[in-house]
Amino acid sequence: MSKPTVRKGGRPSKATDEKRTHVVTIKLNDAEYSDLLERSKTAGVKMAEYVRHGAFRLTIVSRLSEIEKEIAKGILNLSSDFNQAMTCFHQLKLRSAANKLAAVVDKMFDVLKKLRPNKDTDYVCKNT
Repeated sequence: MSKPTVRKGGRPSKATDEKRTHVVTIKLNDAEYSDLLERSKTAGVKMAEYVRHGAFRLTIVSRLSEIEKEIAKGILNLSSDFNQAMTCFHQLKLRSAANKLAAVVDKMFDVLKKLRPNKDTDYVCKNT
């Protein structure tokens, strides 16, 4: 008489291509962590599944194209030349010309501020 096979309890093993073996670590402050925890509880999933879903279902799109970034960098690199020109205008007592030039450059920098990405708005998330 043969012995019965002893079966191991629990869930069957996953195939090797389905196993998750890599860990990604992020740092959050207390407010971000509690917000993420609350969102995952509301969704009814574990926090890791919530983050994984968000990471693979969203596409991050840069606000500026490569050409726009290069143009903005080029204009910003001219600031030292502008400062030297302003110094020359003041030394030569050409105040009205200096004021007009400063007004034009101020308008130029206002436009650049609208284009230039900052920490809060340098990318846009879109659902895919």
